[in-house]
Order: sequence, then structure tokens, then C-alpha cells
Amino acid sequence: MLRSRPPRVIRTTLDLANANQVKSVRKRLKISDADLVRIVDKIGNSLAAIEKEVQLEKLEFVEQCSAKGGHMIPGT
Repeated sequence: MLRSRPPRVIRTTLDLANANQVKSVRKRLKISDADLVRIVDKIGNSLAAIEKEVQLEKLEFVEQCSAKGGHMIPGT
């Protein structure tokens, strides 16, 4: 009896149907589920692109706060 190998996980892309992957990425990037879905809809499911977009959004948020004179940091 031959056994087939289980499908290999592609580690460079995010599968939104896989709850474990979604939870892991959300915790690592410290973003909400809605933010993650919005970013994936915007730029795609590449993990590198998702990380880059999160960093850009956090940087933009900090710049906006400093321009307004506030000292608010996202995620706190």
C-alpha cells in the first residue's frame, strides 16, 4: 500500500483559511484580524509584503501623531 505525502506548506504566503497561520502572523505583527484581512486584500498574501505594509502603516501613524504633537504609539 502506497502512502502519499501530505501537501507541503508554502512558507512565503499566508493562507487565510488556515486559522493557525492567521493567528501566528497576527500575534507576530501585533495587528487585528480585520487589519490583516484588509492588508491581504490590498497587497496580496505574501508574508514579506504583509510585514512591509504593517511597518509602513505603523511609521505613518507615528509620523501623523508627532506632526499633531501627540506621543501615541500604535499597539499600546
